[in-house]
Amino acid sequence: MNRILVALIAMMTISVAAHAGNVEKILSGIDPWVTTDTARIMSFIDSANAVTKKMLDENPYWESTQRELGFLLGIDLITSPQIDNTGRIYFMMRLTGESQALFYMDGPMGWPIQLSPNSWPDEGFIISSYAVHPSGDFIIVSVNKFGDEMHDLWRFERDGSFKPLLEDRNVRYVGPIYDEDNADQFYLYTQAGPSMNICRYTMSTGKLDTLYTEPGAFYPTDYDKGKILFVRYLSFSETILFMLDVASNEITQLTDTTLVYGAGFTEDGKVFALTSAKSSDEEFMKFCLLDPAKPKEFNVIFDPKNETEDYTYLKKQGVVVTSLNLDGYSKLAAFDMNGNIVEVPQPQIGVAGDLSTNELGDVVFSFSSPTTPPTAFMFRIGDTTLKQLGKVSTFGFDFSNIAVDVIRYKSDDGTEIPALLYVPKTAKRDGSNPAIINYHGRPPGQSRPYFQRNIAFALSKGFVVMFPNVRGSTGYGPAYERMDNLEGRFASLIDCERAIDYLIDQKLSNPKKIAVWGASYGGYVVDWLATTCSDKIACVVSDVGVSDVDWTNQHSKNQNFAQGWEREMGTVGSDLTHKLSPIYKAENVTVPILITAGFHDPRVPPSDPRRFAYVLSALGKPVWYYEEMEAGHGGSFKKQIIFDLSRSYAFTMQHVMK
Repeated sequence: MNRILVALIAMMTISVAAHAGNVEKILSGIDPWVTTDTARIMSFIDSANAVTKKMLDENPYWESTQRELGFLLGIDLITSPQIDNTGRIYFMMRLTGESQALFYMDGPMGWPIQLSPNSWPDEGFIISSYAVHPSGDFIIVSVNKFGDEMHDLWRFERDGSFKPLLEDRNVRYVGPIYDEDNADQFYLYTQAGPSMNICRYTMSTGKLDTLYTEPGAFYPTDYDKGKILFVRYLSFSETILFMLDVASNEITQLTDTTLVYGAGFTEDGKVFALTSAKSSDEEFMKFCLLDPAKPKEFNVIFDPKNETEDYTYLKKQGVVVTSLNLDGYSKLAAFDMNGNIVEVPQPQIGVAGDLSTNELGDVVFSFSSPTTPPTAFMFRIGDTTLKQLGKVSTFGFDFSNIAVDVIRYKSDDGTEIPALLYVPKTAKRDGSNPAIINYHGRPPGQSRPYFQRNIAFALSKGFVVMFPNVRGSTGYGPAYERMDNLEGRFASLIDCERAIDYLIDQKLSNPKKIAVWGASYGGYVVDWLATTCSDKIACVVSDVGVSDVDWTNQHSKNQNFAQGWEREMGTVGSDLTHKLSPIYKAENVTVPILITAGFHDPRVPPSDPRRFAYVLSALGKPVWYYEEMEAGHGGSFKKQIIFDLSRSYAFTMQHVMK
């Protein structure tokens, strides 16, 4: 029976199980084996993938879409710059390889020298992050495999030689923080199961010492003279700032429950933090200063009056440089520990992030805009000259015609919902345009006007493209971010549906022309829309999405955040989580839906999308399923990304270009 059901996935034929009963009864046919029986799991994946590939091969848009996106997505990029105290600049860049590699140059616009090996993508290795030692003598590089996020740590020397330090596919080694007084050791956190540990690693001996452990999610942010700051996450929007004394193993709670984005030690041992501790519900987080000897007594030193997206601290100069988020776009600002404003240069209109610095006062950051491919810039505190670090080729493609507007539409309770709206110049206001509404993930994320190569493709095909930032999104203050918690989720999901209504009301599209896309939490959103308003949309693309809130919470490899997920979505087994789970409304789906999963996904367990596809197939719904065997929470390699986007576009065009 399983092979029959699997073969029917992605076909618009009524399954033999179509009238077998409710969803729970159908799930009883897959739950006994969907996470444990390797043979049946592989049979399911192989059969479903084969049917989906056949659908794509027969799709009239498939070959041309792959060809055009293959060109656009091959465009280079530069991201994540860092700089050491010698002035050497490091960055991630993709030139012609399958994934980004680590490079350095000895000055702006210098010749890039590659550090990480070209063989890594063939082995599935992906650089997650890296930390340059201030001296520039070495770099600690975090690597995962096929997107599993079980990070290993490697050490790269200044001369380019490298070796692994900590390797274990069952343990995450993350977030190295250097001891400025001892170059032989660094601090990090490790995770194996639901508990996390703050550790110290001594490189000369290879010894890993566990200093502190507790269940749940907490992350170290800074180390100074035997003290470690860390943030404990109760949910996406609730945190507590603590300090660990390494010698005594004593914990000092520095804040009540609040929202702390980050914290660090000043030169004189005080603590500065970006926090909502001194903000009302209607205010953004502020930069505050406190003496660890007087916990919870914060003084505001800088009120950005906007969302802070990133910052870096120049400890020797006592200056914070920050990137502020103004309706999705960035503005740089800087201030000292007395709250005095420090003048800094401004890039053109776009999105700036990945701020990093050295002891000399140099600041580097990444930048992109709707028409500017990702690159990087630098400046020195006290000098308003902005220097570009490198340029990337667009292979002659002209992106200058891409235009985006920040619009707002009203939800049912009058809340104004911001969104990015891309409208091709050829669009007509008669409802005839094909459209894609793309919902962001996390859920406290934000769609920003970054450079996105596939937007150029979509506009060239006449698509109107919309990115809503519904309540729960970051960028609009802590109160807005918390508005989707628990029962507030229903209002946020209504916001998502009203985005569809906006395009219809504005005569930019119509229900037969609108596709909804989403990945991760965005995948959850479009699963929900498929089960609640199929009459308003033409098709659905759900990538690595949640369909069963409890299932994902209980089967995700990131169990350290299980309690935080409950504070967002509801207690496991509750009536609320059941009501919020699209899988139990699967009988309402009437439109074609493409569901994907990553075999190594540590966040949304692939068994969740598998179950949703199985249920929809059993109900005779028009569902296609594809599970990428060498991917985690989305594709990491260029060929995967090209395939994934081509698959989504070809599927969508087949259903909205009629």
